[in-house]
Amino acid sequence: MSEARDTVGYSVGDGVVRIGICNPPVNALVRDVRAALIAAFDRAADEEGAVAIVLYGEGAAFASGAELSETDGTTDAPTMAELCARVEASRLPVVAALHGTVLGAGVELALAAHYRVADAETRIGFPEVKLGLMPSAGATQRLPRLAGAGAALEMMLTGQLWSIDDAPAEALADLVVEEDALAGAAQFVEALLEDGGAVRPTSGVRSGFSDPMAYQQAVTQRREALASAPELAPREIVAAVEAAILLPFEAGLAFEADAAQTCRDSEQSRALRAAFVAEHRARRLGLPEDAPLPDLSRIAVLGGGPLAIQLVFAALVRGIAVQWGTRDPAALREGVPRLRDVFDEFVRRGALSEDDALDRLADLRIGDSAAMTGGVEMIVHAARGQGDVPAPEGIPRVSALPGKVRQVGLRFAPPIHAARLIEVIVGPAAMPEQIVAARALAKALDKIPVRVNSRGESIASRLLAACQRAADALVDLGQHPYEIDRSFRDWGWHRPPFLASDQRGLPDLATRPRAEGARNWCEVMVGHDRAGRTGGAGFYLWEGTPPVPSEDPELTALLDAERPAAKPLSHEQIRRLIFGAMANEGARMLASGMVARPSDIDVVATLALDLPRWRGGPMHLVGVYGLLSVRRAMDGLDHPDAAFWAPEPVFGELIKNGRSFEALNR
Repeated sequence: MSEARDTVGYSVGDGVVRIGICNPPVNALVRDVRAALIAAFDRAADEEGAVAIVLYGEGAAFASGAELSETDGTTDAPTMAELCARVEASRLPVVAALHGTVLGAGVELALAAHYRVADAETRIGFPEVKLGLMPSAGATQRLPRLAGAGAALEMMLTGQLWSIDDAPAEALADLVVEEDALAGAAQFVEALLEDGGAVRPTSGVRSGFSDPMAYQQAVTQRREALASAPELAPREIVAAVEAAILLPFEAGLAFEADAAQTCRDSEQSRALRAAFVAEHRARRLGLPEDAPLPDLSRIAVLGGGPLAIQLVFAALVRGIAVQWGTRDPAALREGVPRLRDVFDEFVRRGALSEDDALDRLADLRIGDSAAMTGGVEMIVHAARGQGDVPAPEGIPRVSALPGKVRQVGLRFAPPIHAARLIEVIVGPAAMPEQIVAARALAKALDKIPVRVNSRGESIASRLLAACQRAADALVDLGQHPYEIDRSFRDWGWHRPPFLASDQRGLPDLATRPRAEGARNWCEVMVGHDRAGRTGGAGFYLWEGTPPVPSEDPELTALLDAERPAAKPLSHEQIRRLIFGAMANEGARMLASGMVARPSDIDVVATLALDLPRWRGGPMHLVGVYGLLSVRRAMDGLDHPDAAFWAPEPVFGELIKNGRSFEALNR
């Protein structure tokens, strides 16, 4: 007989109860599914003649975690921990049939089963750590019992996906089959019943504890490696895995639950969860989430020079065939060997094998620009003078060049092959198919696109300019550049304002205007023959190969001769003011329509300016500090650049309604 009960299927045949999770697209274990699964297990316990249970997932995968929104408050009963406890307590042996990508709570559910059968393509992972969270349904206690501390920590601390039939995940499966996990589970049950049909709660397994010394050594090594890391969740995971061998199982579960709640309530996790949602939202580029995207298997890159080389390399290493065209044959004669040098460097570093590099280069065609535009799905302009190159009708064209944008421009965060950000500049004459193509390219390159409505300005450039202008203002008021930078480094930002200015080069920054009575301190440095990193001295001294920054004792005397000393601000005051200024610039971008939502600004801040993801971007941070507190700090700053520091009206509107910038995300 068979019966569908909401999102869980239930059937019995030959004494075997089959319980199927059916909550497409990924079988998320949300509250209703958890409740239905418990009801199905209760029903199976009373099923006359039942001898075993097979738990499986319909569709593309066995199961995945619950919705992220459940981490924002109290989880509705039954919790995942309660579901896993119910599964493990079954009087009938439970065999989980795994397939597809099994994530988070889905793996925890599989661990609660007594046995696991998986097809060879199954991959498992614990992504919680990337959100500042940790497993909370027993994985820190059950997984080490099966796999030991080393393998368990490797899986839970990296957040990566692991093949079920390879280390470190191989200990999870009792049987790996080539194709149909459900059929494999049926055969496994048959053999199990012939052998007596014993239940085997994972809580009672001890194989992972067989070498206590090696277990503790793995814990100690991970703890020492994380000693200087700022993130909370990895340390709590290590502590919970250590508790697994030291405490009785139930006490270990209580330890895990307490640690998981600590992570869930932390500001770090709130920032990481906000970043995850923001990146997912930004990827849409203002298009419907399910908008069809073209398959980008081959693109044309037009133009020579360093930008073109970086783009060609980034596409090739992601498996996208490239037709590289220029109007100047000399540009290709110079560029192709330089491209090969980049591949050689990656092979030398072990990032690519020789065979992989050759395979990627085999996907490259070169020639005259006009000859390279046929047979591609998209054209990217990487140098001037390519705009009038003829191309087949209907092929979208975008520009990766800096400067003004009429249609669609791409601003890649450097280095292009590794950085995750593309700002998609949507100009006044942009066509929908160009935006769709930009989204498809970002997906193919595994990058996060952020839409910017402008004629060429990017979010990153506006934020960076606001940061430098605010930092300059604090120097005007007597603060020391080193103390400003130290306030951010100690907080976790390793590219603080003045160090970043030196790295970028001071002459370009020196031309940026300031209000009357305010100073551009890059201009001051350049006036003293200090050009930044490439010149050996800027705000810092730069020595060695490659150049390494160190504080310059002479800088203090130089500053004291240029402006009066003043009472130093606390590090907290410095951060509040500079992040307030950046958020204020973000508010201006929102008001002008340049940006659709505050979270897009934060995505750019973390990916392009390297603000620590576990802290969040400026729009998130002013909410953490409190908008009223930030507005008062900016209002109270006695500085000539009054217009820059004046809080935008949206601050007052949000404060009046007791909200933060998160309320404007959509």
